[in-house]
Amino acid sequence: MKKIILSIAMFAIAMALLIAVILPLAEHGRENGQKVEVQMDSVDTKVSSLSTAITR
Repeated sequence: MKKIILSIAMFAIAMALLIAVILPLAEHGRENGQKVEVQMDSVDTKVSSLSTAITR
């Protein structure tokens, strides 16, 4: 009986950790990834404009 209660308690702790720590970190990582993607597009555009032929 003690093992069952201990198993349930460990499962509850694992779920609390998942909800309280891991999911917010994943959300934060996704938001940063989207910001970086926008910045990368901007950098690509600037680099492409630099690589055009220079006329004299």
